[in-house]
Amino acid sequence: MKGFLFAGIIVVLTVAANPLSCVQCNSLKEVCDAKNATECPSSANSCTSFSTNFYHGNSTRYENHACSEENCNETTVEPFTVYVSETEIFHFESQCCLGKACNQTSNTTAPPQQEMPRNIQCPACYGNNETSCNETQKCYGERCVSIIAEFINETTMLVLKGCSSVNISTCEFLGAANRTFRGVTFRKFECAENSSITTTLTPATTAGTGSQAAFTPLALASILLLRLLL
Repeated sequence: MKGFLFAGIIVVLTVAANPLSCVQCNSLKEVCDAKNATECPSSANSCTSFSTNFYHGNSTRYENHACSEENCNETTVEPFTVYVSETEIFHFESQCCLGKACNQTSNTTAPPQQEMPRNIQCPACYGNNETSCNETQKCYGERCVSIIAEFINETTMLVLKGCSSVNISTCEFLGAANRTFRGVTFRKFECAENSSITTTLTPATTAGTGSQAAFTPLALASILLLRLLL
């Protein structure tokens, strides 16, 4: 019994001597490449990350890394991809690492291949508001998605419609009104098995190339405040 007690004390002392360190960075404010982990507040249990890659010939990336009080098993969002066209692709990925730093999420310049049924037609567009996302293009995929995402402390947003194989549990979790998830507030996240989706904004609360109508990749980069590789 004394042996178990002694072992427990050693574990507590080891954790206290080695507090959690995470990469803490938002690419809207600074370059996150090769950013070193720094010590977290004592209340932090885990390290989290969220990234968006936009493939349009080149690749534009947004990422957010932070310390968190999450226990990781409470929220699981699998990586998912939204296809606007064969050359305009958004890939979303997140991590939660309990008690340790996360590996850097993928930053490949090669877009993911569209490996899903193409049995329904969906409206497809992207922009920084509903007007610029005018649905002049169509895509074919497993289900239609309509997303309005707002970046924390920013006044601009991403409006996105397209085809995706995003799973239902992710649709339900991110579909809660004004869901804030790892640095991004999803004002809307709607999935449908047909094209009957809308882009009506949900009122904000405090709870926790033909496709873009003069909206170019450079304009998207201004939304994400990222460096666009031309």
